[in-house]
Amino acid sequence: MKKQKKKKTEQCQSVSRRHFLKKAGVVTGSVVLGSLVGPGKAAKTLAALNTQSEEPQKLIYIAIDALHPAYASLDAMGNQGGTPGNWLMPNLRAFLDSCLWYPNALAHLPAATDMNHLNAMAGCSSAQTGIIGVWAQPASWNGDKAILKRSHLSFARDDQGRPVDTIFHAWKRQWPDSKTMIISGKEWVAEMFKDIGDPPIVDFIVTGKDHPAYLAPPQKESFADPNTDANAKDDYESGHRGFFDFSHMQKGHILSHLNPSQVMTRLYTGQGSLLTVQMEHFPEHFPHDGWVADSALEIFRREDPDLAYILLAQCDDGGHCIGTAHDPAEFIQANPELAGTPAARDINNLMVSKRNGLIVREGVLDCVRDVDQQFGRLIQGLKELGIAEEAHIILLSDHSSINHLSTEDFFSTDVMAILEKAKLRTEGVYAFSVSSYGVLYWRERKEEVARAQAILLSHRARNPQTGALECPWWVLDRDDMRKGVPGVSLPGELYHSYYVDVDRERNMLWPDLVILAKNGWQIPVYNGHIPNVGINVPTWTPPWRVYNGGHGSVDTLPIMAAVKTPGGKKGVNRSPIRISDLGATALALAGLTTQSTVTGRDLTLDQF
Repeated sequence: MKKQKKKKTEQCQSVSRRHFLKKAGVVTGSVVLGSLVGPGKAAKTLAALNTQSEEPQKLIYIAIDALHPAYASLDAMGNQGGTPGNWLMPNLRAFLDSCLWYPNALAHLPAATDMNHLNAMAGCSSAQTGIIGVWAQPASWNGDKAILKRSHLSFARDDQGRPVDTIFHAWKRQWPDSKTMIISGKEWVAEMFKDIGDPPIVDFIVTGKDHPAYLAPPQKESFADPNTDANAKDDYESGHRGFFDFSHMQKGHILSHLNPSQVMTRLYTGQGSLLTVQMEHFPEHFPHDGWVADSALEIFRREDPDLAYILLAQCDDGGHCIGTAHDPAEFIQANPELAGTPAARDINNLMVSKRNGLIVREGVLDCVRDVDQQFGRLIQGLKELGIAEEAHIILLSDHSSINHLSTEDFFSTDVMAILEKAKLRTEGVYAFSVSSYGVLYWRERKEEVARAQAILLSHRARNPQTGALECPWWVLDRDDMRKGVPGVSLPGELYHSYYVDVDRERNMLWPDLVILAKNGWQIPVYNGHIPNVGINVPTWTPPWRVYNGGHGSVDTLPIMAAVKTPGGKKGVNRSPIRISDLGATALALAGLTTQSTVTGRDLTLDQF
């Protein structure tokens, strides 16, 4: 044990000496250049000189998956009006105080995982990468069924057909001996970079199931009752409806109640449901943020990477299972829809979502409090290693989340059933959807796409929260994707000109329709494809709604975005920016360029 401690001490001292020498060089250069050209020009000149240095200045992305920026303004109890000393996420707020924070930042559509993490690394949107699915996406046809292809950079092409280039590619071209790392609580995001480059552009691809032997494996932990929750046994928590749910079975509607789609929805949604059990039971696939933070710090101690992407996924995993609580106005004092809360607690403190009685606020807040604690431990560990103050650090989330409406009317958003009821042929039409966005592909008969769009736009469903009849979605055809829809999508944001117009979908299919849900509606899962569960689901599974909380549409575009640079600006900048701007800014801070299309704006031009 003493030998092990001595070895770690020597490693830390070695890392610290290297950090000191690099930092001293940066500081000296800043003083000299600042005296010659002024601090603003000095920073830009240093960025240019950095490209010629033997060792790069460290650049670290920290991504908190699905974190809504509104969480940063809540008080310790989850209400509006947080103040210094009374924040829900005090560690996050302390870090933001050292940054330039952009509270009005947005992701790109679809507001989902794979595409937006890649956007942050490549400075673009799905229209320049071709990544429009999570974990996988339809690539080609086998009869009337689409063949899914796992998300991987090998099939990502920009709008000119060139392989998508990321900051990892550019970094290794400039500094081939510099070590790079991606550590991810979502294994498939890191695995997109496997077998890329010769030698590889990412030296350490670390996940809960694939990691160096010196890292301990992740352990099981609850979302609503994490190990940091001091009063876990006393918390209010809901359950799930179960197979029969006799208390909600309506007289005269037994057949509808026992419809396979309804049964699957009841089994998978809610705290304690199959989804929650599976995600908590397989920590190697869904490690909590504590493991990611500990593992990242250990790799920094042992390997000292210069470029790192750290993805903390617990906020997203927990949000899917037990919901989100960034909007206090959504919660009311009420009994939970299901038994299971401790009888000894004061019912007056129980807050439940107006959208979904299965979502109890306190369990969600405990999950978010733990996310903040683990983020704080990560930042503190980087400070102790002498890294935090010398590195460029980009804090982001890839999207945010909302709570889905709970409704017994499954037909309300059953896209394929709605088309079939309108007598539109669905043979050769493939639906790829989950949560609040979906995409439809036509193998042939493309002339029917316009009619399908009209059918879906004319559909009305009764909102179970407001009682109003409304269209539950926006539906965009390829012309809409190319031109953009005001208030919904940017021009070209959802249209991949190379795959559609040049490649003609020989190597990758592109959606004929994109469906974006409104007001918390949830689009069912079809063909058994769920990217976020710990087991495979048969393709013959009936369509069902799988999540309590989710994302993908316009209302989940808001993201956390902040940039910390040594000696750089601090404060709040309310300019509207996009996640692709963070990618362009990271490249600028490193003095690098990519060999594929970058649409993001370099924020250093006017903010640093």
